[in-house]
Amino acid sequence: MDFGGICITTKDAPRLAEFYRVLLNKEPFVEGEHYGFGNVAVYNPGEDICEKSSNIWLQCFTSDLDKEYNRLLQTFPDLKVISPPERRPWGAYSFWFADPDGNMIAVAEKQ
Repeated sequence: MDFGGICITTKDAPRLAEFYRVLLNKEPFVEGEHYGFGNVAVYNPGEDICEKSSNIWLQCFTSDLDKEYNRLLQTFPDLKVISPPERRPWGAYSFWFADPDGNMIAVAEKQ
């Protein structure tokens, strides 16, 4: 089995897709209420009930963590930072934040 990607469901797909467009610096493929960014998708399932879960974190990597952190703070003044950039006990240099729907995202510097 190969991992294909992740779909983030939301009631406001255009708003969340715009956040991920800026975060990933990538234009989405758009079809109705579905926004595809390769292996990440944002989707409004309409009348389907989506149970709120915070068991999954998205993991992103960057070559310059401090630059990316500052870019996101400037772009999203209300960004909910969970943990600012710091060296973790396991050696990763990372920061953690939440998207507008509260989904957790970790960004680590490539080593």
